[in-house]
Amino acid sequence: MVETQQRSRSSSRTSSRSGSRSEDEEEPPVTVMRAELRGHRPVVVSEVPVYVALRDKDGRFFEDKGGCGNVRYRWMRGPVIKPCIFHQHKMSQFRDVAKTFRCYCSKECFLRGWYNLPQHMWGSKPDIDEVEEPPIAEWVEVASSRSYCPTQQDIDRPLRLDIIALHKDGKDSALGGMSITTGTVIPTPKEARTRRMISNGGTFNAEWLSKQFKVMNWNVLADLYATELVYPYCEKWALSWNWRKHLILKELKSMAADIITLQEVQKDAYDDWFRPQLAEAGYEGIFQQKKREPIFHRGKYTAEGCGTFYKTTRFKRVDKHVVDYDKLTASEVPLVLPENHSGAQDKGLARFTKGNIGLAVILEDLHIKTTHSSQATGPNGGHVLCVVNTHILCDPGAADVKLWQAHLLLQTLKQMPINNMPLLICGDFNSTPESAVYEYLRRGQIRPDHPDLANDPCGILKQLNLRHSLPMATAYETCNSREAPYTNYTEDFKGTLDYIWFSPDALAVLAISQVDDESQLTQETALPSSSKPSDHLSLVATFMFHDAPPEGGEAQPGGGPPARSSGLPGAEGMSVGAQRANPYHMGGVNPMASSNALSGPGNDGLYMASGALSFAQYL
Repeated sequence: MVETQQRSRSSSRTSSRSGSRSEDEEEPPVTVMRAELRGHRPVVVSEVPVYVALRDKDGRFFEDKGGCGNVRYRWMRGPVIKPCIFHQHKMSQFRDVAKTFRCYCSKECFLRGWYNLPQHMWGSKPDIDEVEEPPIAEWVEVASSRSYCPTQQDIDRPLRLDIIALHKDGKDSALGGMSITTGTVIPTPKEARTRRMISNGGTFNAEWLSKQFKVMNWNVLADLYATELVYPYCEKWALSWNWRKHLILKELKSMAADIITLQEVQKDAYDDWFRPQLAEAGYEGIFQQKKREPIFHRGKYTAEGCGTFYKTTRFKRVDKHVVDYDKLTASEVPLVLPENHSGAQDKGLARFTKGNIGLAVILEDLHIKTTHSSQATGPNGGHVLCVVNTHILCDPGAADVKLWQAHLLLQTLKQMPINNMPLLICGDFNSTPESAVYEYLRRGQIRPDHPDLANDPCGILKQLNLRHSLPMATAYETCNSREAPYTNYTEDFKGTLDYIWFSPDALAVLAISQVDDESQLTQETALPSSSKPSDHLSLVATFMFHDAPPEGGEAQPGGGPPARSSGLPGAEGMSVGAQRANPYHMGGVNPMASSNALSGPGNDGLYMASGALSFAQYL
């Protein structure tokens, strides 16, 4: 944010306006004590966020949101300040008036331009008068309100907000005011870049166009965490929500996904930006906040969580369930550690209670109807699928907690009435393809010598039977024989943490969107940057429901339909990537469903079997 480091300059400016008169002038009813322009660099058509704190004569402090009649506001537009020739997103600090006649943001850029800038990129030589006598910086009033949305005419120009205290008679006071100057105004971000789609097997059938649906997953980086301390390489203004929100929205709209799963969605951003903006694009949204205490941020308490959106022309919401890892942990830890020796249960609860959540939304396809009794069918006869959106703990030293949360997620799905419903499990799993979490989800078990299993300070992992029989694959490995090389790219970490998991026996993945290569990600050191608004990259995949099984097909264990390809439609009985028999396929019914009676959902839609999962399920 732009702090009020200009307070002393403001005082000298006001005193110079009034001369010696200010020494005898009466103090105004209120004094400006603090003012901030949040956002660093103003953006065209995006209102500049303003915070103003006042103090009255009785010593009371209060925020002025535009209703105080004892101050007035004035926005001024300054002279053009050209951007750096090498870094168009940075304001220039130097101008070469002897050789290249270009502007630069640093001494390093100046020297680079002096020695290496091609002559065809040099600017035109200014007149001698312009060099020796630069024009006086003219400031023009553009608004007299507290709020202001920059226009095209403001681009490459700084803005100044004058907050002027008023006397009781309404006249301007030379005392008690303040002025703040912004960086130069930048244009609204350009349209989102195009991304190449990679089809599964290199083929695409035109008949699939009417059946396909697109899924997008993205950790959008909450404003709470977008700090200079964490991302020192990113320009301040490029970190600001005022800039990033436009880039995020443009990418969301450009992908035109039918289902969008977002992580690190801040509650106020969901209410003020995502929900209304995406509603205009035809989406309905559902938000679930993490189970953590709100954080005081930019003048108010807020928190972040997961947001799931879907096109209302394609899908209709049937149900919603919350996967509350903390609530499950409170009921499961005493069962896994039945004897509380040396406070083992208390230690386990403290370690595994982290506030992470999952959001499961059951959607019915309004276009594609089911054609076989083995397929999960919605109230209107359409295909239904369960879309799970989750954000697993990010602590790199807590592999046991991540595995515990993944295990609870699968156990919760076992309790939900999803029967033979296809699954899409999307999110930021904070786990690489080499992790125990990935191996557990993908293979249904974890090899005993996996290094992540050695990190078990509470002794919980060794008590669990970490096996499941749910067929699962990832969209990117299916189409590309490997995961995306990067989904998170910062100075401190570069790797894959995000995935779109799906049920290969019920869904076919047709294509994926290629992620940026490393040369693009390093243009401004790392992510986020002025063109990429999050430290994560979005994942996009196109799916379709498998057709009904052929008549007379070979039945699978559990009475389900024949084995299906996890890749393209028609590749019967083959699994993802390597196209070999899927050892975890259990047929059309939900292989994790049990005959245990469900107690029904609680207020948060969380299902429990007879109040808690039985200890036998972990053995």
